[in-house]
Amino acid sequence: MRLLLWARRRRTGLALFGTGLVLLLAAVALWVILRELTWAEVRTALGAMSARQVLAAILLTMASYFVLTFYDVLALQAIGRPLPWWRAALGSFTAYCFSHNLGFAPVTGGAARWRAYAGTGLSAADIARIVVIAGATFWLGILLMFAFFMLAVPGAMRFHDAALPYPVQAGVGGAMLLAIFAYLVACALRLGPIRILGWSLPVPSLRQAMAQFALAATDISIASAALLVLLPGSPWDLFGDFLVAYVIAMVIALVSHAPGGLGVFEAAILVTLPHVEQAGLVSALIVYRLIYFWVPLGLAILLLGGREALQFKETPFRLDKGADS
Repeated sequence: MRLLLWARRRRTGLALFGTGLVLLLAAVALWVILRELTWAEVRTALGAMSARQVLAAILLTMASYFVLTFYDVLALQAIGRPLPWWRAALGSFTAYCFSHNLGFAPVTGGAARWRAYAGTGLSAADIARIVVIAGATFWLGILLMFAFFMLAVPGAMRFHDAALPYPVQAGVGGAMLLAIFAYLVACALRLGPIRILGWSLPVPSLRQAMAQFALAATDISIASAALLVLLPGSPWDLFGDFLVAYVIAMVIALVSHAPGGLGVFEAAILVTLPHVEQAGLVSALIVYRLIYFWVPLGLAILLLGGREALQFKETPFRLDKGADS
């Protein structure tokens, strides 16, 4: 009990320490993996990347962010506060662009949504519910995709040259499917609302829960494909192994709260895909970071900044008359 109280008082420091430790481990892992790789080899791999591959990655990125807009559409419907698609799209797109690049998704994503939904009548509690429901949708998709490929692709769970024995791997996948089934049963019976730390969250209907799984699984598949198409050769043969590696990398990057998962995401991908040609994989990760993370962030800053400028133009700041006296 004392340990829990001590940890609660120091949770900010512990979180920063944990993030720093993960970044250090990621840096060490990258150094170990890449020490025999030269920049000339990476530059050659970048030069070999075709315009068609880059265009495919851009189109898949656009499709992924389009699907992401429906996270907020679904969350707004779940809390009984539906909004036009364009407004939900603005909130979702800016939230995910900031959280993808800055880390601490509940904070950065919540702040972006707070500004994007200004003037809609949504309260701070409503924004918090949207953040939780959208986050739950993403994690449900992670759970579903991970469980499926753990059962379908023997040897997909690997760390460098060591693969998890298939019986253990299948057992983990089966346990995840049981958890998914339990969640669907709870939704079918409408058990709830769920109360967490004083917050009341509605339990989605079975139809909404199925939409959560479909939405998140589609998004994760498209987002991973945006990286896969940048690999040399015929990468689609690796889709099963690759998607498991991508999911693991996303989870580690999100849990670490490292800004944009920078270094952590790349290290996890390289560790879990040792059989992929390293120069081609590193070059693909560099281009993916630019296309999927940094370009959308710049666009989100422009959109949110433009909206703030328009709002300021409509209701400019004025000093109180009494302030001059």
